[in-house]
Parts: sequence; structure tokens; C-alpha cells
Amino acid sequence: MKIVSLVMAAAASLTSLASAQSTVITQNLQSCIGDGQFQLGIDYFPNKFTPRNYSPIFLPENQANLDITTDLLEIEYFDYYKIVTNKYHNKTYLLYQCGAVPPMEEVFSGRHHMVLPIPHKGGLAITETPQIPPLELLGLRQEIIAYIGDPQYVSSPCLKYQMDELGSVETVFDPEDPWNSERTQELTDEFLSRHPEAIIFGGIFANASADRIMGVAETQERTTVATFDWIALYAALFNLEERSNEIARGTEERYQCSSSNARSLSSDMEEQDRPVVFWASYFEGYNWSVAECPTWDHTYYCEYASHCGAHIISRPEEMGIQDDYGYWYLNDEEVLQLGKDADIFVFPSLFWDTVYEQKRDVLDQFKAVQNKNVYDTQGGGPNAWYEQRLAEYDVVGNDFCAMVGLSNPYQNPPHTIKWFRNVFSGSVPEVETCKSPGNLDEPYVPVGAFCAPLEQLGGPDEGGDTEGDETSSSAHVTFSCLALLVAAAFSMAQLW
Repeated sequence: MKIVSLVMAAAASLTSLASAQSTVITQNLQSCIGDGQFQLGIDYFPNKFTPRNYSPIFLPENQANLDITTDLLEIEYFDYYKIVTNKYHNKTYLLYQCGAVPPMEEVFSGRHHMVLPIPHKGGLAITETPQIPPLELLGLRQEIIAYIGDPQYVSSPCLKYQMDELGSVETVFDPEDPWNSERTQELTDEFLSRHPEAIIFGGIFANASADRIMGVAETQERTTVATFDWIALYAALFNLEERSNEIARGTEERYQCSSSNARSLSSDMEEQDRPVVFWASYFEGYNWSVAECPTWDHTYYCEYASHCGAHIISRPEEMGIQDDYGYWYLNDEEVLQLGKDADIFVFPSLFWDTVYEQKRDVLDQFKAVQNKNVYDTQGGGPNAWYEQRLAEYDVVGNDFCAMVGLSNPYQNPPHTIKWFRNVFSGSVPEVETCKSPGNLDEPYVPVGAFCAPLEQLGGPDEGGDTEGDETSSSAHVTFSCLALLVAAAFSMAQLW
């Protein structure tokens, strides 16, 4: 019946073409095309996803001028429909402008996992906390109608407010049987029976062939920039490509700014004098897990170290014991040998105090411990790192460079590290409350993202309090330059 309805609607749309007048669409529509207003030959999506081409600043000489783009997400645009391809899960999704009719050839091909009218109106269900920030950045918080999983891991204050106070976000979860996947699937099926048009975002281990599942695989991209580009998947469902392009462009510019500053500050630094980072955590019953960075882009912490011109200690191939799942672990003697002379120790876990009490004799021999340069990832709260890090990679880049002492010293005020908490002097912040309960559609704006370019400022910044200011770096520099010109002109006038 659904196919018959589509064919009849297509015939009606084609009949209306004879009397329709050509129209120029300047922005993606935020509502449906009116009855009888659909016209062939019109580009209904003038705003299209533009993947970022990322060129890292610190690279080996044989990789200079490397351009890295998004590998696993592709969006093809046609006049009144889009085809979104998730290359990781090998799935495509046909999105057509509501008020038009999907192309029958594409529908009948059967190759698309879902055929959806957009802007989407059926609600969204998320299954992993990193799926929350992209929607909040786009101002789509109220499109979320369900969280499938344990709500204790959600950090977003406004989403928790929607779950706990408003009841507008349903929790699909059985606290009495939390690890039973069959029970979770049973509850998910029941949710879909009540919300048959909802989209469920599934992670890399989800069954991407299941009904109403749209796979998300941003974590499998090569770089943090490409990972963030997956904000376009969420945007495409609501014709918000212009907004997502703007957010992605600004985020990358700020990320590149902190790396450029680090390069300027370390340009005369000998290789052996660059800051050295030891990244390691401890698992009871397994031992120490340390960074593996055979290349700068092997994983996110390798990239951040390279981004800031720092060295990160990588586990040598011959060191440690491998478990049945392929993970490597080092004993106390090996971890001491490897990391004792590092300038900075990053312990990406919630349990430093416990491990320190247990391993004090070993840890007190580390230079970073003696100098109190040990950081965990609880600067934004216990679970926020896992939820928001991917969407705030510019802030994390700023933080990492500040942590290793290579951030702009002239920025006023200086950058305050948000994500990395000094375990000796810092505290885990209190749980935040939703700042905009009366306007839940207000887009989320990360704190601490601003970066003042060192090379362009050339000295102390007189711009005042700029922390959290989302004005672009170029605009900030232009203002500073104009201020200097005005001051010079005033001085000349005084001389005359």
C-alpha cells in the first residue's frame, strides 16, 4: 500500500508541473513543500555538506602538506533528494524533501536501508552518549525522544532535565537486568511499536540492518576533524547543512589555531627538549595499559600530542603481555622503565586516588608525580569526557597544548584547561544544571573554545575577556589590528 501511495503521489506531483512556475530556492527548506508547489528541475538543497580537508601542522617531513578528508560518510545531492552513505556499515539512506516524492527508481531498487521524508518529524532515539552533543550543537535537543541505555552515563544537564523533570525523553532500559541484550531489544521493539517513525542511531557494534537503525561510525575516522564531520549526518535529516558546515569550519579553525600557536612557540626548540607525555591507565587484574602511537594518527591521544608538538611515549612492540582480546598490558617494572622521566602523566580514568594508594611506591618514582604534573580526564565531570570529547576536539586541543606549556601566553585571559584535571590541585566539578530550561532548542556552545592566534597578534592581547567568545579568530585579529591603527593615528595627530 505504501508503494501504491507513493506512485499516486508522484502522478499528482507531475500533473501539477504544467501550471507551476519556476522558483529559486536560496536556503534548505525547514518545512514541507506546499500542496501542488513541487517542481522538477529546482535544487531544493542549495546548502550541501562540505567535508573538511584537514592539513595537520606538525607532520613528519615525508607527510608534509597532507590533506585528510572524511572517509566514511558521504552525502550525494540531487534536486529534491539526498543519498547518505555510511561506508563503515555499508548502508545507504534515501532522504527526500517532504512535499515531493522520492524517486521511484531509487525506491524500487531496494538498496536503501531507509527511505525518509525530511525535515524528519518522527523523533530520534540515541544509544550512545557521544551522539548527544552533535544534536545539541545543532539546536536539535528536543528532537530526542528516547535514550536506549543506562541513563547514569548521560552528562548533558539539559538532556537529564528532559529525562528527569519533563519526562519528554524516555529511558529504554531495565535497571533490574541492565546487561541483558535480549531484554533491551524487547524494550526497544516496544518503543518502536509506539513510535514507528522514530530513527534509532546505532554505534559501530549495532545491527545496522535492524529496523529503523541508522548507523553512526564517526569513531572509525582517521582524525578528530573527520570524526566531527559526522555532525553532517544529523544535520542532513533536518536540512541543516548550512549550520553544520559553519560549526565544523569554525571548530577546525580554532583547532588549527592552537596547533599553529604551539608551532610558533616551539620553533626554536630542539627535539630532545620538547615536552614528553606519558599516557597510561591501570586495570585491576590486568595491569597497566599505555599509549600505542606507532603513527601520529593511530588514535586520538597520538593526534593531540602531535597537534601540540609534544612527544608521547608509545609502548615498544616487545614490551608487555597481550590478552585474549588483543590488548597489551605492562607490569610495574615495565611501566616505570617506560614513563618515569616523562614531563607529564595523563591518567585517563576515574580512579587515580585508588591506584595511587595501591601503587604509591612505584608512582612516586615518576618525575611527573614528583612535580605534580599528573592529569586525569575528569575536568568536565566523571563521564563528560566520554560524551563530549569528540564534539569539543578544538577545546581538547587547546587544553592539551596548555597542559604541555605550548599555548598562547598573551591571550587575555589565558586559556583555562577544561578537560584535563590536575589530580593534585584540581577538583571534579559539581554536576551542572540546564542553563536554558525555558529554551531547549538553544544550541549548545562549548566553553573554552576561543583561541587567539599568536603569530597575528604578535604580543599581548588587549581585547579583554574573550574566554568562551565564539567570534572567529580572524575577526578578533582584524579588530586588534584596527585598534592599533587607530591608536597610531591618534598619536600622530597629537604630534601634529
